[in-house]
Amino acid sequence: MRYAVFGGGKRLRPVAMLAAAEALGRRPEAFFEAACAVELAHTTSLILDDLPCMDDAELRRGRPCTHKKYGDATALLAAIALLSQAFRLVARNACTLGNPENASAAVTLLDEALGPRGLVGGQELDLRMTGIDISLDTVMHVHAKKAGALFVAAVRLPAVLAGVDSDRAQRLADFAAPVGLAFQITDDLIDTADPSEDAGKSTFVTLLGEEGARQRVDALIDEAISAILPLGDGAEGLRHLAKYVQSRQV
Repeated sequence: MRYAVFGGGKRLRPVAMLAAAEALGRRPEAFFEAACAVELAHTTSLILDDLPCMDDAELRRGRPCTHKKYGDATALLAAIALLSQAFRLVARNACTLGNPENASAAVTLLDEALGPRGLVGGQELDLRMTGIDISLDTVMHVHAKKAGALFVAAVRLPAVLAGVDSDRAQRLADFAAPVGLAFQITDDLIDTADPSEDAGKSTFVTLLGEEGARQRVDALIDEAISAILPLGDGAEGLRHLAKYVQSRQV
């Protein structure tokens, strides 16, 4: 479990969550447990994604994948254990905030992001897409579930945990959805340096071309930043994060 979690990474989802808390006028450190939960859930998805029955990857962030280091069985057990910790931490964060009545809603939000309506459903669709031609709308739908759902949940969690009004919570969701999609498109752009990375798959780059993909990223980031304009200076962290996604090279 430690090997998988502390193997590096951008920590984009927990950073986004803490920035969302700040945009709501809350202390980011009050949401550390839920931020860790989101990262544990994301790490679970990476362990599973790398398995021989999925992407059959050898390396993750320059190191042997968890199943290559410890074997398939231990990797599966680590993934399950990390996921159980994620739900525990989210529920506990509601209590440490003094809002135990919000624990159920927070756990439900994480469940929807990870289950058949979210990441797991998106991964299943992604497996079915390999080797066939699909439309841009289908690719967007898959990645909204596979990659975008957990990012949206991360940005929404502070509002759910704190019981913030629905208007501000909706603005956070309207920010997160396009940024999550933009992140996936920039992933596809970065992967063009390694033709074997997405071999046999339809991606935003194969469907839009590199220039078209970059233009789509720019439009999505503009949409995201517009969504949080009413949140004022407190949302500066979210704006910086969106700009990072727009320009990232790794």
